[in-house]
Amino acid sequence: DLTKDAIFTLADASKETVENLEDQVTISAYFTADLPPPYASYSRYVRDLLHEYRAASNGKVAFEFIDPSSQETAEDKEKKKELKRDIFGRPVREATSVEQELSGFGVQPVEIRVLEDDQQQTKRAYMGVVIRYQESTEVIPVVQNIATLEYDITTLMRKMTRTKTPVLGIIHDHEESKIQKLQVTLSQNYEVRNLEITPDNPVIDESVDVILVVGPQGAIAPEAQAALDQFIMNGGSVGFFLDRVHVDMRTFEVKDAAHGLNPMLASYGINIGDDMVADVESAQLSVAQRRGFMVVNMPVQYPFMPMVAQLEGDNAISHGLGNMVFPYAAPLKFDETSDAEIKVLAKSSEKSWTETYPTDLMPTRDWSQQQVGFSGPYNLALTAKGKFKSFFASAGANVPDALTESKNDGRLVVVGTSAFMWDQVGGRLGQAFVLNLIDWLMLDEGLLTMRTRGMTAAPLEKDISDTARNGVKYGNMLGVPFLFCLYGLIRWRTRERRRHTVHI
Repeated sequence: DLTKDAIFTLADASKETVENLEDQVTISAYFTADLPPPYASYSRYVRDLLHEYRAASNGKVAFEFIDPSSQETAEDKEKKKELKRDIFGRPVREATSVEQELSGFGVQPVEIRVLEDDQQQTKRAYMGVVIRYQESTEVIPVVQNIATLEYDITTLMRKMTRTKTPVLGIIHDHEESKIQKLQVTLSQNYEVRNLEITPDNPVIDESVDVILVVGPQGAIAPEAQAALDQFIMNGGSVGFFLDRVHVDMRTFEVKDAAHGLNPMLASYGINIGDDMVADVESAQLSVAQRRGFMVVNMPVQYPFMPMVAQLEGDNAISHGLGNMVFPYAAPLKFDETSDAEIKVLAKSSEKSWTETYPTDLMPTRDWSQQQVGFSGPYNLALTAKGKFKSFFASAGANVPDALTESKNDGRLVVVGTSAFMWDQVGGRLGQAFVLNLIDWLMLDEGLLTMRTRGMTAAPLEKDISDTARNGVKYGNMLGVPFLFCLYGLIRWRTRERRRHTVHI
């Protein structure tokens, strides 16, 4: 396996998972036979991957590869012939016993287009996976992306075999619709709880493993801050995703975000700026512009959405992640003399600067008339690990039995924006980044690199010369075939020389 991320080799996390199984796991792959491209390659990949799982498990993983049509009875075949028409004239029929069984598992058929008898037809096909462990059953209804299949299978096996579901507490004050897809993903791996810390109940339940503070629009109450502080002092892990402003991406209405957490984070060695980062290296927005009598949507660069081409550091959190967007991010600084180990995860480019709110945040702003002094790069995301000193205990707050410093190593994540988590902004990359951060906070780092396999981008440098660009282009087109032919010619001449020597 010569790929950069070893995407055709079972990951260490997968090997560790199957080696530690206490009972047998049975995996049933339901794939229709003779699938057309590219689905035929999916079938081969799944079969090869399951062989890898079985080999690594020392017999604790068993699998079967089933063509659903081969399980049909004579009665099922008759049912498939009895077509009826619905009110729209579409052909329908009664489900066979096999289809009913698979539907009970949660495996659903997909409609694919095939070429049969010189005609393009629609065919129902199955490409699902069912995993069984003791009394538990998990399903992948349709294998849509083989790049993430190993992560999906390993995650489901861990979920089925673990004794306790990790509890993720979330403190937020935003529209849940903005992170709806992310919340669905989180609920598949964790028990997600919305935390409400009030003066009457200023304690965080001991069962909570990790807390996320996501985009609060108003000030966090002192009681909640004190509870978070003591959670960290007890070795807990917290992710702070804090905004300088809240911007409606449709109307660009702006609201100030006064979360009030800056002093507490400063006591941990991390400072959040009061301004926003703008960057030449930024994402584009589609903006309606008038062209004569017409209104057309035009893509425009939007500096307040800095795009980070590659995350910082050689670590499992940032591995393979690039082109991440951090909208309206506040710059972060950290105390290099802090006892905790603080690392930078993301930073803006050197062609970045900061602007203080209120400022013009409209994407139609005429940047050609602006005089900007580049002062970047700026830190956008940080991690901190180690012992921290309590802000509330040192400030003399009335917190009963408060710890003055953490008794165990804790973990913190601080990001100067929460907008990158939105479904419409971050997408799949944003979800992968958030899940990596949560796994790091949960001390479950084995899954991090597996999740981002195949995501690594390897574009040519922007400032590459035409000569170098053409060299790479024609080297791939002509150089590699030429070297292959040259190798074949050398092998042929070597064999001819050896055959001639033996004949003599």
